[in-house]
Amino acid sequence: MFAIRPARKEDAPEACALIHRSIKELCAEDHDGDPIALTGWLANKTVRNIEVWFSQLGLYSFIAERDGQMMGLGTLSGGGEIMLLYVLPEARFQGVSTALLARMEEQTRALHREICSLTSSLTARRFFLSRGYELMPSEDEDDGLGLDAPVNFSKILTSPSQT
Repeated sequence: MFAIRPARKEDAPEACALIHRSIKELCAEDHDGDPIALTGWLANKTVRNIEVWFSQLGLYSFIAERDGQMMGLGTLSGGGEIMLLYVLPEARFQGVSTALLARMEEQTRALHREICSLTSSLTARRFFLSRGYELMPSEDEDDGLGLDAPVNFSKILTSPSQT
């Protein structure tokens, strides 16, 4: 089993390595190994940026860990937008993403927001559909990173007593 806790600035180096591995190893459907696409996707995933994200007021970041090892991470904006959700390749299909998503939805409710939204990779599309998210129309045809058009999702959240 794993625990979910708030992310700390000092988690940034391990989080950066996790994100890079997740994108390179799990999101091949999106980047097809194209070095230009990968460079664009990873450009802002630096230790320094992640430190800022983990300590920025109005962002809520969470770490899933087991036996002291980071298994996944998620970041949510105060407006209810999921900004990051990544897992270690070896943690895939172990419930880490589901637990992090549930924690971010809980935080969204605590912020008195009714909708959780995100822009997803093609790789994660089935995951979000299976968690009750609905596809939203996208006006973008190119994400500027050499990847396919972004996949936008949203979900109307019910209160815990309604689920």
